[in-house]
Amino acid sequence: MNEKTDEKKSQAVKNPYNICIWADKTTCKGCSINNKLQCHLDFKYSIMFGLTFFSFAIPATIGIFKMGIGSLLFYLSLGIWIGYLIFFFLIWEPQMLCSHCPYYAEGGTKILHCYANGGFLKTASFKPHPMSKSERIQFVVGAFLIAIIPFIFLVIGQQFLYLGISFAGFALWLIVLKTQICSVCVNFSCPFNSVPKEIVNEFLKNNPVMKEAWEKSGYKLD
Repeated sequence: MNEKTDEKKSQAVKNPYNICIWADKTTCKGCSINNKLQCHLDFKYSIMFGLTFFSFAIPATIGIFKMGIGSLLFYLSLGIWIGYLIFFFLIWEPQMLCSHCPYYAEGGTKILHCYANGGFLKTASFKPHPMSKSERIQFVVGAFLIAIIPFIFLVIGQQFLYLGISFAGFALWLIVLKTQICSVCVNFSCPFNSVPKEIVNEFLKNNPVMKEAWEKSGYKLD
């Protein structure tokens, strides 16, 4: 009896919002949308995300180094870009995007477990309601600044070859996100998310805390 009680307490700590993705996986067997969403961490999405992101980031970095190590432009471009990436992924993005994702609802840990930012420190609290219009706009602007900042410096440094390669890599990253990842992502209010509404509805019905918060925000289930 004590073992069962301890197990329930442990599960309550891990899943304080009663989100289905953090429940016992045996409950997935009878779920009508099982295998239609990225409900549990699958590293193939991390690989797709990482490889396509670095297809943009690596040539952009090489182009910055081609400007000449030690030059003022080199230090400015690399310093501003790295500083922005740290600010975006660890502070800004968690507040406006990640905190609305069911993956952020995991309890008992300060480390995020998800396909994209896995291993990062959670710097916000879970918000079961959908993103606001302001947050969606901020995210789109913030995401594109990831590429715009190095692109500006590559133009100034006349590194047009690396500019073209990194631009193609960024376009590939967005395409893979939209077609392979965003179409099964459980962060439904993200502006890039493309999960069909009927699947979103079923997920919300399985998660009362999120359902109530979404309905209070004006969302209508069919």
